[in-house]
Amino acid sequence: MFDNIAVIAGSGNLPFKIATYLKKLNSKFIVLSIKGFSNIKLYKSFKSYSLRMGEGSKAIKILKENNVKKIIFLGALDRPSLSDLKPDLWTLFKVFKFIFFKKTDDVILRNVVNIFENEGFKVIGLPDITQSFFLKKGIYGTKKISKNDLQIINKLLKKTIQWTTKDLGQSIIASKEKILLKEDRKGTNNLIIRSLTKKYSKNSYIFIKVMKLHQDPRIDLPTFGFNTLKKLVETNIKYIVLNADSTVIMDKKKILKCLKKTKKILLSVDIQDLGKKNISFKYE
Repeated sequence: MFDNIAVIAGSGNLPFKIATYLKKLNSKFIVLSIKGFSNIKLYKSFKSYSLRMGEGSKAIKILKENNVKKIIFLGALDRPSLSDLKPDLWTLFKVFKFIFFKKTDDVILRNVVNIFENEGFKVIGLPDITQSFFLKKGIYGTKKISKNDLQIINKLLKKTIQWTTKDLGQSIIASKEKILLKEDRKGTNNLIIRSLTKKYSKNSYIFIKVMKLHQDPRIDLPTFGFNTLKKLVETNIKYIVLNADSTVIMDKKKILKCLKKTKKILLSVDIQDLGKKNISFKYE
């Protein structure tokens, strides 16, 4: 199951951790480290290659030479400019039309998946390899949440999920009454920094980060790490709301320990889309 895999490594520690995990399992795999995002030196103990994002033809050749059957995309990759991409003819033909014609990130990622699958590879997600980076549904940091607060969270969570259909981000910060700030291309940590201004800090109460509605669960899963939690500790935010079994949790043990120490409350929510704008939430 875990043989003939290629890890397409973007930025962050997750690609390295999964490569280390696969090595411990004695899996047959390679790493394609994307220049400008991933540090090839990090993968020197693995069979690895360093490629520009625009070297699609070379990537396909390497994958086939190594008898790769499955591909997993891990780590962040920003949308490149044409000058940064420097596409070869294969890349230019395959990806130009949807990267450079104002397509949303979700559309781009779905097309990238389709391109590789049309080349004969199976694209898999992190849950296909391990569940160790996810939290089960539940309430962490405390077991006591008032009924009123739960109603507030449910109302704002539903609004956040509807907002994700615009494919502009995955995170928001809200007061008890409304969404105050929404994530943009500068990312989650920038969102939290913006909330520290006088205009928002006093009323900030809830942080929500969830998958986009109808998102392909194999790619671009929301990620929550210890550094993000440390930034949230500096705010007045009481509740942190994440997708159960779908948010990548980095440094899980440190996060759970910090929640108890700082009295922040994390809700790992099972979110079910029942259709016709009917969404259900289960916390326990």
